[in-house]
Amino acid sequence: MPVPDDVADELERTRVAPPVPPQPYMREIYWRDVMGRDWPADTPSFFRDSLVQVVARTYLLSRDNFDGSKSEAMADGGWLAYRSGLIADFLGIGGAYYTSQKIFGEPDQGGTILLAPGQGPINVLGQAYVRARVLDNEFRGGRQLVDTPLINPRDNRMVPITYEAATINSVPDKDRMYDYSAGYLWNAKLRDSNYFISMSDALAGPAAVDRGAPFAMVKVRPITGMAVTVMDYNIEDYINTGFAQAEYLIPTPKGTPQWGIGANVIDQGSVGANLLAGAPFHTFQFSGKGQVKYMGWTGFVAGSATGNESGIFSPFGTKPNYTDMQQLSFDRANEKAAGASVAYDFGYAFGDLGLSGLSVGTWYSRGWGAIDPLTTLSLADRSEFDVWLQYRPTEGPLKGLRVKVQYADVWQQGNVRGTQPEFRFIVDYTVLFKNR
Repeated sequence: MPVPDDVADELERTRVAPPVPPQPYMREIYWRDVMGRDWPADTPSFFRDSLVQVVARTYLLSRDNFDGSKSEAMADGGWLAYRSGLIADFLGIGGAYYTSQKIFGEPDQGGTILLAPGQGPINVLGQAYVRARVLDNEFRGGRQLVDTPLINPRDNRMVPITYEAATINSVPDKDRMYDYSAGYLWNAKLRDSNYFISMSDALAGPAAVDRGAPFAMVKVRPITGMAVTVMDYNIEDYINTGFAQAEYLIPTPKGTPQWGIGANVIDQGSVGANLLAGAPFHTFQFSGKGQVKYMGWTGFVAGSATGNESGIFSPFGTKPNYTDMQQLSFDRANEKAAGASVAYDFGYAFGDLGLSGLSVGTWYSRGWGAIDPLTTLSLADRSEFDVWLQYRPTEGPLKGLRVKVQYADVWQQGNVRGTQPEFRFIVDYTVLFKNR
């Protein structure tokens, strides 16, 4: 139950035609305020409805690794993104330029994913696409963000994952009971890279045979409070990954505890020539959760179990299992895990004192029973403890600011170090220029 990191994909969830819905985590500035007047009445919508997003981010990450090495860097950067309005309510363009510049970071202390390998800078045109809207569908071609449970930006470092793809997405509509996304991805730019590589390279390494990935996702809301999501992607001769999830927020009167439950499963296996593992395999990870919110408090319990033939391969975004923590996802072969979390939103009781947007939380999980899938020998059990403090106001003069401090420690026997502590400090500020 971590506080969400994602900034990069927030605007992606607002593909509707202008006016763009209010963005709670962005400082919104209207073009009228920039220009000193409204757009002339005859201004083409391509210009009038343009959006510009500016994100400035500073990030420090320091981790003492199990093997005795250290991963540490501090970087500054962010991105500038543009999305035009639509010509004749049909055709538009968009793009984003990303950068991450080293403040400090020794060459032998890499592995933070804040910078390119060797602690080098990141400077890349991560998005450059054409979009076309037809009825309630938006088609995109080119470099873009993709936002699904298995394939997504994973925006928890300096820059997100982006993809070269052709996609179709439903335009969000609160009155429709379903949403969908589908397409074909041929390349990915990972968080610490300046380059787009094939989807198979991102999965299996640079020696892989180039393969792309068709995918499809449907999300249905059959009744109030319930959401059901199914998804699948396939990389020929490498892997097929399916996903299904059901979540239900139990209707309760206002002012009483708000209960929620959820369950999901990742189903994954080799396909075709079995180029990923060299032999056929099939595995899964099941996870479930229970959650309650009341008077600013959120309590959360979760558990997961992974199949014994392989761990889960997840190179294309944040992992959707409920036991995915700051460092671990507890998804080794045969691993079982259980954990609990509690968080408090100070804005509930202390908003009048200026504490709206301030939250704190902690989370502990333990994993056991993992094995080496090749030898079936047991692997050491492990545990992770996370704590975080975040300030992210949704109104007032500091709207658009996020300050977050995260600390996580992992315990596991049989290493040079007995623990693996990690500290993160993130400050970013997001501004969205838009029409009214």
